[in-house]
Amino acid sequence: MGIGEETDRTLFIRNLDQRVTEELLFELFLQAGPLIRTKIPKDPDGKQKTFGFAVYKHEASVPYAMQLLNGTMLFGKAIHVQFRSGKSAHLRIQVLPILQIRTGQGKKIMNHKF
Repeated sequence: MGIGEETDRTLFIRNLDQRVTEELLFELFLQAGPLIRTKIPKDPDGKQKTFGFAVYKHEASVPYAMQLLNGTMLFGKAIHVQFRSGKSAHLRIQVLPILQIRTGQGKKIMNHKF
């Protein structure tokens, strides 16, 4: 697995509170699929930055994690989750079909994107 492959499996997470740890980020993002690691960089003085990364084992987990976790509140701040980079990153999220489950009377009870 090269760096190019890892880029397609990596999310960029911004607006992190200083109290968010790599362990907390790992536990949160694990909800969307198997993770390899999370990372919150530090500046030269050792102060934690307000962004981080989550690297998934499977590329299919990435768009699901974006939909599931973007806007999640951590310590009173909404986190913003996006693709790390890549040419096809924006296209992948737009082509996800929507499954709507309805009751016998046609009332929608669940709306889920894949």
